[in-house]
Amino acid sequence: MRLRLTLLGLAMRPACSLTVPTIALPSGDLMPQVGFGTWLAPKGQVYENTKVAFELGYRHIDEAWCYNNEAEVGKAVAESISAGILTRDELWLTSKLWNNFHRPEKVREGCLDSMAKLGVTYLDLYLVHFPVSFVPGCSEATSADQVEEIPLADTWGAMEKLVEEGLVKNIGVSNFEIDDLKAVQAGASVPIACNQYETHPYYQRNELLGYCKEHGIAVTAHSSMGGAANVMAEFAASPPIKDDESVLRVAEKHQTTPHAVLLAWGMQRPLLGTAVIPKSVTPERIAANLNDPLSIKLDFDDLQLLALLDKPGLEGCYCHPKTPWLGRSEFTGSTDHYYKL
Repeated sequence: MRLRLTLLGLAMRPACSLTVPTIALPSGDLMPQVGFGTWLAPKGQVYENTKVAFELGYRHIDEAWCYNNEAEVGKAVAESISAGILTRDELWLTSKLWNNFHRPEKVREGCLDSMAKLGVTYLDLYLVHFPVSFVPGCSEATSADQVEEIPLADTWGAMEKLVEEGLVKNIGVSNFEIDDLKAVQAGASVPIACNQYETHPYYQRNELLGYCKEHGIAVTAHSSMGGAANVMAEFAASPPIKDDESVLRVAEKHQTTPHAVLLAWGMQRPLLGTAVIPKSVTPERIAANLNDPLSIKLDFDDLQLLALLDKPGLEGCYCHPKTPWLGRSEFTGSTDHYYKL
């Protein structure tokens, strides 16, 4: 009931009055720089939250097959379009190919399954979710024999056919390192449009960012606020990034929140501004994640202060610190320890 009452209140709240900047992809398509993230969105809530996001002015939705909520988001998309809140042409919809669809003959199947759940006839951006392949039918590898070697170039070749067929407008990757990008680029006919990966002031990854800039690859930052599943204080001798003294100092200077500072940092990075895809389950925070970072301009001193927070290396990774199929721990036959120390 509380959520319904809050939703009614949105009718009196104006949508975002600020222009959301865009990032140009190699195709010339323009991707909104602020999107609505759906990873770890509670089942049953993501439908309502996505509708709220549309009401507030979001036009970029970030999804993935493995999030297990594409059908809920698809329902929100259909109802919002039917209600005249937005048109399909105004919406930027990203989804991702999961690891069990990497065999070239399975790529189209994975794409069509996501599209069917989302209720759309094309995707604006489709990403290879990880540079790791699972055997078909395995949604989460808990043993080494569930991981197989599929050349990234082979998977990418099948991704290119999705563009040729008109199912996907742009193709890219997610959680790829420089060597993974090179493996795709070696035989690619369609350029990598985007690389989505974890980056924030504690984990800046400037070498990877520089490579993407050099090769015309747009970047979307996930876990911009450190990753809800992994509190930094439990992983390293560091406070959660939203509680870092430097972040708090910049927030106080601009009379805003630490969350807004972290999102603005992603968008305004000197080397290459990234797209950000914050997730929230409360209408107030959903609105703030769109409006607040657009309302502040970080100056040279702010950026210099935040640049000093970098903690390079695995010690700075908070999103998948112990995932065995990424080579960060041993397989145990379960997933209980994936995100534990």
